[in-house]
Amino acid sequence: MLETLKDFNLQEAELSVWVFKKRTSEGNPIFTGKWITVDQMLKQELIGFIDDERENYTEVVNYSLLAQNNENSLMHIGTGETSAVSVAVVSANQTPEKKVTDIKELSNCEFYSVKLVIGDVVLHCVKKTDSSWSTKKSKGFKNIIYKNNKLSIDDTPKFNISRDFDFFVLEDNVFIKNKKIFESVLSYKKSHISNFSELVGEAEFSQAFTDAEPLKKYVGNNAMQLRRASAIKQKGYYKNPDFMRSLQGNANRLRLNLQFDKNGKIIVNDECCADIFQALLDHRLQSHFAAHIYDVPNASMVS
Repeated sequence: MLETLKDFNLQEAELSVWVFKKRTSEGNPIFTGKWITVDQMLKQELIGFIDDERENYTEVVNYSLLAQNNENSLMHIGTGETSAVSVAVVSANQTPEKKVTDIKELSNCEFYSVKLVIGDVVLHCVKKTDSSWSTKKSKGFKNIIYKNNKLSIDDTPKFNISRDFDFFVLEDNVFIKNKKIFESVLSYKKSHISNFSELVGEAEFSQAFTDAEPLKKYVGNNAMQLRRASAIKQKGYYKNPDFMRSLQGNANRLRLNLQFDKNGKIIVNDECCADIFQALLDHRLQSHFAAHIYDVPNASMVS
């Protein structure tokens, strides 16, 4: 499988750079893209970057929620399981209407792709943009250059192109180098949906509640709640009887909106689902100053 990426003929391909912006509608990512040509010098630099990087990889591992790769491996997943299909569709037709004609169309892009085409075969080499692509970068600063033994102001817009890439899209395959950025850019959530389905199917989880249906409704198709549900499953505190007894005994002190029935099960309704998630993530914490109680996005135990 890796050979398909390594054997792609970069020198024979038609090359362009696409820049993408993303917005979300009803929990789904919506991509818009523009393309721009590059001069021959930059083209050869980009081809060199891609060629150098793909030679680093010696193995492919299947993508999953907890899978990790190393500096010599790529994770693999089919495009049909991701939003990569949308990126390919947006950039399929390199029409004049989609060509960049104003510097503003480059600013504040979320990611860019070096697109290479040979016949019907398309390779996207994708990279998340850095701060140089943001309009906020220049606040409080002036760009200067050293020229003719003196410093001068240079207001020419500049954008960084990285020597490496976060993931590659080749036909029906996505090869992932940076999992975190891949999930962020493509809003990938299928693995989290599967994880949540497994979670609510676990007896230890479902038996902790009087009714799990409000939780299913609360999570729905929301990417953030799906990721949090995956973290609950991974931590597994709901499987620990001592943790659950402690939760029942300390819920009021931690100002958690939780009620328990006579069997120690959490009484679930629409109003308490958010607090249930905070509790099972163990993200409701109390300061040494007892009046201060916090919700935290993440927590690491101190040894």
